Amino acid sequence: MKQKFNSTDLKNLLQKMMDIANDSPTYEKLAHYIEKNYLRMIFMTAGEVAHEANISQGSVSRFCRALGYYGFNDFLRSLQKFVSEEIAAPQRLQYLSQNKSNNKIRSILNREHKNIDELEAILSQPAYTQLVGKLATAPEIVLLSARMSATLLPYAAYILNKIRNNVVQLQPGNPLWDTVHLRQPDTTLIFTLAFPRYPTMLVSKMQELKQEGFTIAAITDSMVSPVSYLADLVLLVPITISSIFDIYSTPMLLLNFLLRDVAQKIEGLEQRLDRLETMEAKNRSYYKQLME
Repeated sequence: MKQKFNSTDLKNLLQKMMDIANDSPTYEKLAHYIEKNYLRMIFMTAGEVAHEANISQGSVSRFCRALGYYGFNDFLRSLQKFVSEEIAAPQRLQYLSQNKSNNKIRSILNREHKNIDELEAILSQPAYTQLVGKLATAPEIVLLSARMSATLLPYAAYILNKIRNNVVQLQPGNPLWDTVHLRQPDTTLIFTLAFPRYPTMLVSKMQELKQEGFTIAAITDSMVSPVSYLADLVLLVPITISSIFDIYSTPMLLLNFLLRDVAQKIEGLEQRLDRLETMEAKNRSYYKQLME
């Protein structure tokens, strides 16, 4: 479903570009350039696009606004969502190896800054408040993910286990992956993290758990993510894909805020943390410089 939706979205965008192309020869030149190079464009700045299309940078910005976007960066983020499943690491490496300018680094940092700026609005959504409540009160939490998205699981699992009991981290290869559906659906919250390229094994496992009646909460990047169709509660957080590997700093920051707010809802947390601190001091869990 996701792939079909993405293809249609991209097709609609390309058709809209061709319609606008009739307004001027410059727009026509840029529309044809984008049609041929849209996969490469997700790694490019407005200046690079203008140079390659042999038009002015101002024309690129005006074209994006004519499409209904605030500017080139807004257009680019939309384009990235459409093609995120098509662009693989070898293609990213090949293009970035040919473009090693400092401008590329600045462009990536600017996009990540814009992603982080969206967090305030995300934290004010009802879905965020609901997710905080579920993570604080669910009798059991199963953290579920696969492949690169699963690299975020240890951070979430470590903190959740600090502040509450009955938290399990699962990914393919763990023996519990094959038996998670045997848990009690009415007392178990499935919490998943999924970003492009969405792992088939994760989507299949979520479909299985959905059929079993489990409540699923998810953090993903797009409303057309396959995870969005399967989850009962969804938070959308942008990622930056203009590097060889996707950049997860914005989801990581969201997780920090999320777990902070969950901690504030846990009764008796101060006593729990005091007990943990005492145990860690006894076990000398952290290095401490010996005083002479």
